Amino acid sequence: MKEFRYQALTAAGQTVKGVRQAESPDQLASELLTQGLVMLKSRATPASWLAFLSPQPKVKHRDLADFTQHMATCLSAGIPAVTALQDFEGQSSGRLDEIVADVRSDVSSGTGLDEAFARYPDVFSHVYLAMLAAGQRSGNLDEAFEEMVDYLEWNDGLRSQTTQAMIYPAILVGGIVGLFLLLMLFVIPRFEDIFASVNFELPQLTVSVLAMGRFMGHWWWLIGLAIALVSVGWRLFTATGKGAYQRDRWLLSMPVMGGFVMKIALSRFGKTFSLIFASGVDLLRTLELMEGVVGNRVLAASLSNIRTRVAAGESLTESFRRETIFPPLIQRLIAVGESTGSLDRSLIQASRHLDREIPRDLKRAFSIFEALIIALLGVLVCLAALSLLMPIMQIRAG
Repeated sequence: MKEFRYQALTAAGQTVKGVRQAESPDQLASELLTQGLVMLKSRATPASWLAFLSPQPKVKHRDLADFTQHMATCLSAGIPAVTALQDFEGQSSGRLDEIVADVRSDVSSGTGLDEAFARYPDVFSHVYLAMLAAGQRSGNLDEAFEEMVDYLEWNDGLRSQTTQAMIYPAILVGGIVGLFLLLMLFVIPRFEDIFASVNFELPQLTVSVLAMGRFMGHWWWLIGLAIALVSVGWRLFTATGKGAYQRDRWLLSMPVMGGFVMKIALSRFGKTFSLIFASGVDLLRTLELMEGVVGNRVLAASLSNIRTRVAAGESLTESFRRETIFPPLIQRLIAVGESTGSLDRSLIQASRHLDREIPRDLKRAFSIFEALIIALLGVLVCLAALSLLMPIMQIRAG
């Protein structure tokens, strides 16, 4: 699908401009005509022609949160949606500004706000769109935007914790790899000429380390190529449904880290479920949305099974009880929430409980991982030191 910048004529004779995605100019003209707009001209944006060279710029999470806050404030003050969108155009820049202009043009021509936003699923998530649709049906768009502000801020906080969990181990692993390469490529080869002049047999450890250093020094490009091929192969494998499922299953089975990943997914599930369900979205649609929210294919498959059973008439409690991947806490809260008619309140309590546990688990994971890295570093340094010191001690003894 390409992105087009267009100019159209309204029924009142006014000229409007905007940016919209479509398969072709003809399809764009047809879509505009259904909204009472006659397309005057259109042209594909450079991003649509060069998409294969560079990805389309993404809207930052902070910018999306600012836009949502702006809409919530304006609508709460009684300002019409079209005016609020128009006011934000001067405050934003880049792709978000073009999207807001396009949405304003659609809404001005009679398109529903949720339908206009739905044209950009890469920017506005399914949860965002579902909240807007529910707010528009109930006449409480301002409350829908306010709830989305809280949700986006909570989601950003959860994302930052996840990022922190990934950055720290990456730095430690990078330090270990850097030290290993320094020893193999620069330190150990300096001693090879010295050891070559001795008249006694070198220890096996020294011979093995010297051989590894020579191999890495001569074939470093082959090692780099192999790493690159493995990395590309892994990305291609995880890009498939089966590969992504196996990757997520492996993540959940990891000691310490698996529990952390599970709690993040369950916290996201509890918070989003309570938000969507409380807004009036039906249960089956809520479960369908949750499949794309949890961020783990294994949990998503379990939710798909649950949705199928609920659609067949089974209770939500029994459907969750069959999926053993969900911990007892979630199953108990689902049962209590269904029996009391307060599923949203039960799951928001679960999310808050998990949010309190995630920082503790993160700290514990850091402590364990740091200890393992220090142990690995000690072993690496000891092996390198022994491989160099043992022949030197033999030379001195001789």
